[in-house]
Amino acid sequence: AHVRSLIDSNTVALVGSAPQFATGTIDPIEELAELAEARGIGLHVDCCLGGFVVPFMAAAGSPPPHGFDFTVRGVTTISCDPHKYGFAPKGASVLMFRSKELRHHMYTFATEWTGGIYATPTMLGSRPGGVVAATWAAMMRYGEAGYVESTAQIVGATRRIAEAIPTIGGLELVGRADACVVAFGAKQGSGLNCYSVADCLKEIGGWELATLQNPAAVHLAVTLPTAKNATRFVDELRAAVATVRSEPEKYKGGSAGLYGMASSLPTSFIEETAKVYLDTMTACPESHK
Repeated sequence: AHVRSLIDSNTVALVGSAPQFATGTIDPIEELAELAEARGIGLHVDCCLGGFVVPFMAAAGSPPPHGFDFTVRGVTTISCDPHKYGFAPKGASVLMFRSKELRHHMYTFATEWTGGIYATPTMLGSRPGGVVAATWAAMMRYGEAGYVESTAQIVGATRRIAEAIPTIGGLELVGRADACVVAFGAKQGSGLNCYSVADCLKEIGGWELATLQNPAAVHLAVTLPTAKNATRFVDELRAAVATVRSEPEKYKGGSAGLYGMASSLPTSFIEETAKVYLDTMTACPESHK
C-alpha cells in the first residue's frame, strides 16, 4: 500500500531487492511486480548481493520466501554481482533483461562519428577481458552443485545466527535474515549502543561488522569462512555485550561516537565532510624540487 501511494505519472520503474544490503530482507517482489504491471512500468530486481545465493536456496533446502526472478511476471531487469557470492574477482557485474527489445535501450551508438560507426552494448565502451575470463573460470570451478553447497552453508549459518540474536539480552534483529545477511540493533531502553558492541566485538574476535543507520544497527554478511565459525561469532557477540555493559565508558567513542555525532548534524555538513575525506584519499603528494 505504501509503494502504491508513491507511484505517480513521473514513476518510470519500481525497484526491489533480493535481498536488501542493509538488513538481508528479500522484498515482496511478486507484489511489486503486480503493481508494476498494473501501471505499465518496469520492475528492476537488485540481486547484486544475493545473485549467487537466492537462486540456489530452494535446491539447498531453504527456499526464499517468494519469487524474485523472471519467472515472476512483471520483472523486467535483474542485476547480480558474481564478485560477491559467485567468488569471482572484483568488478564482475551483470545486468539481465527480460527481452532483447528491452536490452536495446542500453546500447550506445555513434553512427555519424568521423572514426566510423561505433556501437557498444554499454556506456562504458571497452572493458578489460581479464575479469570476464576469471569470472568464467570461477563459475566453471564451482558449477551449480558448488553454489548449492555454498548456499546451504551460508543460509544455514545465517539463520542459526539470526535465531541466536534475540537470546542475547539487549539485542534484537533488524529486518528479516532471509539469505546471507544478519542485521541487529539494541533494544529500546536496553542501555546498549549497537556500535559500541560492534567495536568491542572487533576487539574480542576481529569481526568486522558493517555500520547501518536509520535505524541504528550493524550487520554481518555471512561468508563461507563466517559460516564455519557461526557458533564462535554468537559466543563472542554475547561476550561483547557483557563487556560493553561492564565497561560502558571504554566504548563510548569509536563508531558509537561517530554515528552519535552524525545523527545530530545537518546532511549538508556530513556531505561536505565526506568530500574532504575523498579529496584526502585521492590526493597526490606534491613533487619536491
